[in-house]
Amino acid sequence: MWGHDPAIAPTFVRWRVVSAGPTAGRRVDASVIAISCITVVGFALRLAVLVRPIEVIDRLFIPDDTYYTLTIARSLAHGHGPTVDGSTLTSGFQPLLGFLMVPVFWLTHDPDTALRVDLVLLVLADTATIVVLAWVAYRLAGRVAAIVAAGLWAISPVAISMALGGLETSLAILCELGLVAAWIWAGDRPTTRRWAIVGIIAGLAVLARVDAVLLIALLCAVELWRNRREWLLPFSAAAVLVVAPWWIWCTVELGTPLPTSGQAAHELAPLEPFAREGLAQVTGAVAGGPFEVWQSLRQYLVDHPVFGMLAFWLTVGGLVAIAWLWARRDRRAYAAAAALPAFAAALLLFYAWFGLSWYFTRYLAPVACVATLLIAMLVARVAQSKSVRRAPALGALGLIAAVPLFAALRADVRSMRDNERREFAFDTITGYRNAARTVASIVPSGSVLGAWQSGAFGFYADDGVTVVNLDGVVNPDAADANRSDRLAFYIRDRRIDWLADFQLNVVWFSLVGSGQLDPHPSVVTLQDVPQFPPLPRYEVARIDWPG
Repeated sequence: MWGHDPAIAPTFVRWRVVSAGPTAGRRVDASVIAISCITVVGFALRLAVLVRPIEVIDRLFIPDDTYYTLTIARSLAHGHGPTVDGSTLTSGFQPLLGFLMVPVFWLTHDPDTALRVDLVLLVLADTATIVVLAWVAYRLAGRVAAIVAAGLWAISPVAISMALGGLETSLAILCELGLVAAWIWAGDRPTTRRWAIVGIIAGLAVLARVDAVLLIALLCAVELWRNRREWLLPFSAAAVLVVAPWWIWCTVELGTPLPTSGQAAHELAPLEPFAREGLAQVTGAVAGGPFEVWQSLRQYLVDHPVFGMLAFWLTVGGLVAIAWLWARRDRRAYAAAAALPAFAAALLLFYAWFGLSWYFTRYLAPVACVATLLIAMLVARVAQSKSVRRAPALGALGLIAAVPLFAALRADVRSMRDNERREFAFDTITGYRNAARTVASIVPSGSVLGAWQSGAFGFYADDGVTVVNLDGVVNPDAADANRSDRLAFYIRDRRIDWLADFQLNVVWFSLVGSGQLDPHPSVVTLQDVPQFPPLPRYEVARIDWPG
């Protein structure tokens, strides 16, 4: 099946003996050469963007949340613990990337240099993903699938944008895919040592991004369902040893092992769990697979939420069906890989429940990686079919591609006809660096600056300025204040005397929040902060407290 026998070639990285008369040599398998070349091209593409000016990369790729992780890493390096304001402890970040960045701040105090190193780390992680993805594809469907998977991920706009966004996404995908690869590897020749290594990778995957717990649970469920238990003790012990120190610290200091950002973000979510609009937006976020984010198709799905809802459940159902078929296969590689489409379905369901209407591409990037694997396997299947079957298969692929293409073209034509340009927050807004540096030049030393989107402000603020997060994502105290509708009182108690954020938030405090206080402070808007479209206006304002 799929033209590959793992008993003959357990890995695609192998040497082949070639006889040539009286002499014999060894040469690398052609698929290894192809994947190596693809990997080099993929790295070169990422490097070509990486060497551009940092302000250009920031404008194109970097969200505000990137600066939270970097600020926390800098705080850890300076001995203050995980905090963004110097005093309030938080677990509202994915710790593995933060821990890896700590040594960087021992060596440099320049924020742009640290940011550049962060991007280098993630580019290397994403480049490694090309190789690991090819290995998994080879174990499932052979050389053609391996080469196609590597090629797709090497040029994937989703992969490249995630690597250059500075957040944990690329590192998390590498750890998650590496976990599945290691699971297959351990199953080839099960030993206690191998399963302990798999457990270590699982622990790192959870530290890279906490929703990897879903993937681990699915992998374990498949193994237990197939009545295999020899792996359980060494795997579990190693995984617990990796994550336990961090989870224990979080539980002792903050009362929960889970990131505090999760609850805060869920409370900010504008959509009800599994609302039709949310299902349509989630579907739109993954409709392009590993390819460019297809804004017109997303808009079409949002404009037609019933169609978007149906597309969501069809996508989830298809992924679950693939996972079920793979889990029932005799080959152990398929049983382990069955967790990948199941994981993609679980992510879709989780974020449809979560209710957010932004950041979907980042949260659901692993789905794009799974889509890459499925596309590669489908292409391999068509390539290995006899000619009599190839034409209908290619026709079916064309029909599948034509459906979203028609929807996208229809939305584009309608937008041009109506002469309208719609902007909506499907993904995180980028380009905070210039605004942060502008605000840093305005706010005097000794001030306390409050911001709902405070990541870049805190990262680029002068040493004498304290930046306080107000949306609660990296500030549990602010999250509690938002929950009890006492944010204005929290702003007063923290003696925040400057605000910088979207105009809507500044206006809220000016007209509503300050009115809850007695005596009332006055809010003086000083100037707009330059930002890039399609952002709403940013403002910086001074709070004058009575007395």
